[in-house]
Amino acid sequence: MPMADASSPRSLSFRQRLLSLITLSSHVSAPFITTFLLIHLSAPALANVGGSSLSSQVMLLGREYYQTSLAEPYLVLGPLAVHALSGLIRRALIMYPKIKSPSITDENTSKPLTFSQRIRGALPTTTLSFTAYTVLLLLPIHLGIHRILPQTTTPPVLSLGPSELDYSFVQYGLQRWPARTWAMYAVLVGAAITHAVEGSRVLMGNFGLESSVKKPSSNSVVPMNPKVRRKILAAALALPVLSGLYVLYKERLYLFADMGRRLEGVYRLSWIYNTQ
Repeated sequence: MPMADASSPRSLSFRQRLLSLITLSSHVSAPFITTFLLIHLSAPALANVGGSSLSSQVMLLGREYYQTSLAEPYLVLGPLAVHALSGLIRRALIMYPKIKSPSITDENTSKPLTFSQRIRGALPTTTLSFTAYTVLLLLPIHLGIHRILPQTTTPPVLSLGPSELDYSFVQYGLQRWPARTWAMYAVLVGAAITHAVEGSRVLMGNFGLESSVKKPSSNSVVPMNPKVRRKILAAALALPVLSGLYVLYKERLYLFADMGRRLEGVYRLSWIYNTQ
């Protein structure tokens, strides 16, 4: 029995249906991630008001939502995995025909593009895509340092409990290794918030809500360019989080020597911090 050609209507319709399904799964998982992000980032932001004490209290309250035996896999890790895999598969489905087809020509010369040129042309160029891959790169490192490595049972860590793993852990990293810790937090926070802002535009457009948003008048001080407005919004949302981290960085840290060794041990288990 002859196989269907990859360019046949049947194959194309299957690919389109698959793309639609993957896009839907990405969009459905997004609100769960946004909810987690709001709760998770509210703790460092509130350090502007109450320092590490308030941040730790808010974080412990937030864990009641996202770090229980049921909530963490189904409301946080599951949606994160679905969102990431959906994005990667969708990107692969979009890129593959562009890379495979030798008939794509240069717009200026009308000559067929080389394989390397087709790859470059298929790579993501939007802010949404760049921030997605940035988060995808840094999030496993962040998750490992703050969630997985503290559970190490061997000395000197000895499995830090939830009550022990408060914002003194963040302070320790900021004050002990300021350059690399600041770089990781700043890039991760900035990329995550920017991705959320850019993604909200896509969701609103798909659900027909973008047109209902009131646009600024010509006399408004808000820039008319939507891209600029989104960047300003992302910066405005990231600023209190980063300023809260600065408060934690400058706040004097009081730790017992034994606890300091345990926190140091957690960080040292990560390749980011296992060098001086």
